[in-house]
Amino acid sequence: MKEHAVRSLLLAGLTLAAAAPAPAQQDTTRLPPGVELATRYTRLGRPLVAVRPFAGPVAMDLALQVAGVIRNDLLISDRFEMASPPASLEAGPIDYAIWNSLKVVYLVSGALAETPGGGHRLDITLHDVVYGNVLQQRGFTLPPASAPDFRMSIHAASDEIVRWITKQPGMAASRVAFVRQNGNRSYDLMLVDADGENLRRLVGSSNPIYSPAWSPDGRRLVYRIETDEGYAFVERDMESGRTRTVFASPNLITTPAYSPDGTRLVFGLWLAAGHQLHEYDVVRGCCLKRLTNTRGGDNLSPTFSPDGSRLAFHSNRTGRQHIFVMDAAGASQTILSPFGERVEYYAPDWSPTGSEVVFHGASRGTFQLMLADASRPGSQIQQLTSTGRNEDPSWAPDGRHVVFTGVAAGAVGLYVIDTKTGQVRRVASGPLRAAEWSPSLAAAAGVAQ
Repeated sequence: MKEHAVRSLLLAGLTLAAAAPAPAQQDTTRLPPGVELATRYTRLGRPLVAVRPFAGPVAMDLALQVAGVIRNDLLISDRFEMASPPASLEAGPIDYAIWNSLKVVYLVSGALAETPGGGHRLDITLHDVVYGNVLQQRGFTLPPASAPDFRMSIHAASDEIVRWITKQPGMAASRVAFVRQNGNRSYDLMLVDADGENLRRLVGSSNPIYSPAWSPDGRRLVYRIETDEGYAFVERDMESGRTRTVFASPNLITTPAYSPDGTRLVFGLWLAAGHQLHEYDVVRGCCLKRLTNTRGGDNLSPTFSPDGSRLAFHSNRTGRQHIFVMDAAGASQTILSPFGERVEYYAPDWSPTGSEVVFHGASRGTFQLMLADASRPGSQIQQLTSTGRNEDPSWAPDGRHVVFTGVAAGAVGLYVIDTKTGQVRRVASGPLRAAEWSPSLAAAAGVAQ
């Protein structure tokens, strides 16, 4: 193993590519070859939604809190405009004609009641104001308000409302894992809910932590840590907190990704002159299989298609970093990003809902987020961001939003972008990296009833 190569990767934050020379060589006035700025959909024309204060024999503050969380979830889904109900309509019978006169298209009402054991039952009704009828009605079981998953249970209800209206998945019932490097050179594996709330430290270590990755069911989280013997992938059971080492090596290992069935990890393993992608069965604890075989260079950041039949990854086998796709067994390796001089593309993540692959690449002197269609290798790609420095994207479970590490006005933080409208919001701030968005956690937490 070349110590210089390993050290370069560590200092660069692995796939963040901070040490890559490409941005300084870019023409800062033009987009790279084969790249166009993404077309944005206007925020106008989205249905107007109102959420009434919830009723029920519980404390008013709690009912208001639950309704407020749902309202905010619907707002940051970027699919609706939100209306504030006038005081005269916050309670009492629902008059569709009056709500229709306010241009409200959908109205959410609800009732909250305590259940034996200290939990709650939340009954939600979605009204189609235009047609004057009830569109959907459902009850949800919530844990006690003091329980760790209380807010997550509300987020699960919000995602159901999104699905009722749009027939598409939501992203409120999810979390983002990321790494925070502290000033004393210690490392924290952090979690934050999709709405930016409930920030907490999951693991702390004096040894570097890298590359968190969620299992497809959201019940496990794997990450890479340095050990006295080399490097190890540690898997954490998110319910019990128990951890186990699923793979260890004296050689550098990095960027793990679970297969969609959760039985295998694919990752980069250092061999002689670079990283090659390998597959490992984490259930049986065996059967290391090599998937790439390039002469030197690095193959990193594997990411599976939703059906598990294909992988995207980045590789510098051409002399420049590019995004490639191949089948899950390692055959038919094809370049996805447009080829050109002085271009660099890193850290792909495959959409959980389709063929889109998001990654970051050098553009106009800095790194920006890019979007390509894996079904059309070599075709024109879209640039999603154009200001600041933006890297290491990861899809939300709705296949619409992306979390990334951004630097704006010298401040580093985690940001979320709506890939349809370009709307951006910050979810955490500080020296953060390697963000990984979870799948929906509603089923894993047992909160959707």
